[in-house]
Amino acid sequence: MKPLLDITDLTVRNLRPAADGSAPTSLIHGLSLSVNAGEFVALVGGSGSGKTLTALSAVRLLPPPLAITAGTVRLGSVDVTTAAETELNAVRGGEAGMLFQQPKRVFNPNRTIGAHLLEPLRVHRRLRGAAARTAAVDLLREVGFADAPKGFRSYPHQLSGGMAQRAMTAIALAGQPRLLLADEPTSALDKVLERQVLQLLDRERRDRGLGILYITHNIASVAPFADRVLVMDSGAIVEEGPTASVIAAPTTAYTRELLAASQLAPESGRRPQPVPREVLTLTDANKRFGRGRRAHTALDNVSLNLQRGEILGVLGQSGSGKSTLARAIVGLEKVDSGSITRHPDTAGKTPPATAVQLVFQEPHGSFDPRMTLRASMEAPLRRRRDLTPADRTRRITEAMADVELDECLLDRHPGQCSGGQLQRATIARALLLDPTILICDEATSALDALTQRTVLNLLLRLQREHSLSLLVISHDMDVIRYMCDRVAVLLDGKVIEVAETQAFFAGPSHEHSRALVDAAIPCRWDHLRTLMPGASRT
Repeated sequence: MKPLLDITDLTVRNLRPAADGSAPTSLIHGLSLSVNAGEFVALVGGSGSGKTLTALSAVRLLPPPLAITAGTVRLGSVDVTTAAETELNAVRGGEAGMLFQQPKRVFNPNRTIGAHLLEPLRVHRRLRGAAARTAAVDLLREVGFADAPKGFRSYPHQLSGGMAQRAMTAIALAGQPRLLLADEPTSALDKVLERQVLQLLDRERRDRGLGILYITHNIASVAPFADRVLVMDSGAIVEEGPTASVIAAPTTAYTRELLAASQLAPESGRRPQPVPREVLTLTDANKRFGRGRRAHTALDNVSLNLQRGEILGVLGQSGSGKSTLARAIVGLEKVDSGSITRHPDTAGKTPPATAVQLVFQEPHGSFDPRMTLRASMEAPLRRRRDLTPADRTRRITEAMADVELDECLLDRHPGQCSGGQLQRATIARALLLDPTILICDEATSALDALTQRTVLNLLLRLQREHSLSLLVISHDMDVIRYMCDRVAVLLDGKVIEVAETQAFFAGPSHEHSRALVDAAIPCRWDHLRTLMPGASRT
């Protein structure tokens, strides 16, 4: 039986001439892989290893000036490297479904989710009218939309990151593909939803022989489902084999490094105890969006406090109100009732609005793509009339050094930087305004495991050196366990539990909290052996 996807000796180069006249850069060299019907193959590697370029090559969607310069790519009977564009359009979304990491950058913001879904249903399944609408709503329900008709009517900006990813999954499956290319599809999801999406994909491949090439930086998340693991580094496959073998006995140092980075073990005594003095207090904060029957409660009588020097974790599933909470604290959203109070410092001075800074989830969306990093970082400092141009330059240089970035990056545009570099630049920009509170809204969820650990350790160091109070918003249990002194759990906009971190993970008191903790257990190495391919799944 021929593979659904067969890549042989693939080479991808950047065809733009180098400044020094040297040969074009090879980004992928001599790569070979295959995916069979009903097979789940995990392609694992750090940021910049070439994983996404491999997936884009499989459907010939490489952005110029990148191009396939050697090797062959076959999707079933179609030779992708030589096929006409009309033939490729029939394959994309039909023979091969594509599931990307950042769906909000893929969606057309002017079209509803329903409109996005109806297109592949019309093109690849010849469905129209009521039949197409019924199939679209059924797909949304299948991927986890509690109110599928509402999801059908929604625009991309009205969905949380997790909801948008589920909608993207529905669109990828709409054409009933034989092969699914999934590029980090669950990195922005909480563990409950991540497991649901993986179980959904696993069911699809078992029920109708769907072949899956699943790109990820976290071996632990896919280990219970993957048949084989391919480890990629610097544009080449450096290790491959059955999942159990790669995890139990990795043969390369890079694979061992990836495995170690996937497990964030909290270190006792790594930082001083918080000062028992509140710097931020939320009292009965409420926020609703919309009116009448379609109104949605995002925050429901939320009461929390943050101590000086404390790291407070806010845990919850997608749509629980975490990001609305962050935006309300920094003033991007105004609460309908209740209060958010920033307390005076030891000198009795009320901190300015800039004393609270927000680090967003998607670093590429945090910068204007038309501006260099230098221009973006200098913009907030231009409001300070007491700073000369030399002062601004000095502060920016110091901030870049603080986050361990070379100042030569300042003259690059966001598209010329990796996700990890951009996220550290986002933190540097926040530090320019001398904050006392830093809110990290899923600040590392889109990063590979190695970069994630680097950024988390950077935040811990900055928290100590700058006496910061941190509000860490995350769906990742390991990040919360690694970083935080206390944990607050949100469900449907309500705070349902607040506890010390160690006590919370030892025995969460609320039923929903227990479900969140239980959902994360299969991603821990001491439970993986019983969940490997071939073992029984629950």
